[in-house]
Amino acid sequence: MVTTFIAGLRIRKPGRRLVRAGTVVGATALLAVGAAGQSWASTPTVRWSTGAPTPVSTLELPMSVDAAPDAGGLYFAYYTTLESGTRPYAGFQPKPVDADGHRSLQAVFSSFNAEATTTDSHCNYGADGGAGVSCAVRFAYTPGTMYSLVLKRAEVTGDTQLMTGDVVETATGASVAHIGSFGLPSGSGRFKAADQGFIEPYLTAGCGQQVTVTYGKPVGTEAGTDHVGGLPTVTDPASGSCLSTTSTTTAQGQQVTVSGNEAAAAGR
Repeated sequence: MVTTFIAGLRIRKPGRRLVRAGTVVGATALLAVGAAGQSWASTPTVRWSTGAPTPVSTLELPMSVDAAPDAGGLYFAYYTTLESGTRPYAGFQPKPVDADGHRSLQAVFSSFNAEATTTDSHCNYGADGGAGVSCAVRFAYTPGTMYSLVLKRAEVTGDTQLMTGDVVETATGASVAHIGSFGLPSGSGRFKAADQGFIEPYLTAGCGQQVTVTYGKPVGTEAGTDHVGGLPTVTDPASGSCLSTTSTTTAQGQQVTVSGNEAAAAGR
């Protein structure tokens, strides 16, 4: 078994396994949510809602990557707030092509809660240099195909609730990859029906890229009922970011092109 060190974490790197048509790599050997030394005061902000009248036990957050360079450094993130106020994060990161030449996405699911626990091989203790748990998986994707992050408060056992994260193909519901799972105190509760997110250049290289993605309509499920929200909106900060965005509504969803500004990054 190969070990490697990334952002201060000792990581176990398992072998690859095939899921559907692409290669999926598990564990946080792949994870770089926020690299040490990178700090961005402001990033484009995403607002989303499921339209549910109550908190929900399951969230489905769909996105397609329509065009991306063969490079990494941008994180299209959703944060989700549970009833207790703790906030798991999830999202997609375009990555370089894999060893077989397949376009690659990394899906991330993490908690900054110091009480988070995990036994999942896709997860590791620590979150962006602090306490918590981080989970990640890399999978081959087809540009323009929409994939959903499926986040669940899967079960409650005694003092612990199990949180799971998976990726499915949005149109068919077919399983693509398991991101990871972790335990939180059972009082953490369900997901709030609406929240925000961000588009972050977690590596300086992200400031030199142009990526186009499409956000689909979030879905919240509670007591067997699905609630479908509207399309997310993306707003640029007034200052402080090396990224700018343009948005348009298409038949598939809210298409957003993110353009980096290397000069702005160099001046920080």
